[in-house]
Amino acid sequence: MIFRRLAQHLREQNWTAIFIEFVLLVLGVFLGIQVANWNSDAIDRREASEALQRLKEDLHLSIELTQSNAEFMTENARDADLVLERLRACTLPDADRDRFANGLYRLGKIMPARLVRTTFDELRDSGKLRLIGNAELRRALSETVRRQDSHESVSKLISTRMDPHIAYADANVIFAVDATTGDHAGGLAWSRLDIDFDAACKDRRFQTAVGAVRNYTYDALTDSGRMLKRYEELLAMIEKEGAP
Repeated sequence: MIFRRLAQHLREQNWTAIFIEFVLLVLGVFLGIQVANWNSDAIDRREASEALQRLKEDLHLSIELTQSNAEFMTENARDADLVLERLRACTLPDADRDRFANGLYRLGKIMPARLVRTTFDELRDSGKLRLIGNAELRRALSETVRRQDSHESVSKLISTRMDPHIAYADANVIFAVDATTGDHAGGLAWSRLDIDFDAACKDRRFQTAVGAVRNYTYDALTDSGRMLKRYEELLAMIEKEGAP
């Protein structure tokens, strides 16, 4: 319509009308672009808010899982302390027998820190990490993922180094394990452990194996603690960024 009127004014050489029509045309195009930009900005702000919320939920879950894993490893490490102490003393009081059995059963069972990174991976792979406007937060997210990859590599290395020690310890015991025996609920009782305790406490290599695995477990626990602290710091940054 506006183009038809503009053409008519040109034929009539009505320059005032031509100028007005031209201004209206430019203004209409400008306003259309602005509205599109406003809509795009609104969509970006909404997606950014949703991304921050999902990242926050992922980190809450990461912290919960990592704390649970750390509690499990801490219990294992302390039971390994008792196993080593009893072997060195070559005495095993009745009160310590269940913990001794459980300590051998769970020897070397480590669980690394767990980073739930579903949202981060989706943002990165789709090119939408830019939605996080805070450059410092983007760097912190990327750095946390890099440290997680390093942590998991260290965890695998620790497991590899523990393997020969665990193999030697396992070769000297028999665990009566069935489908009702749970790693997390009650552990393994003394009645389910078959071991020549007198021979074990005189076996220097057996003690060395238990001690090495105990030390590696504490190493894994320390590294997991560092990652847990990193998750908590990142969560604080995200909550600050998303605060109204």
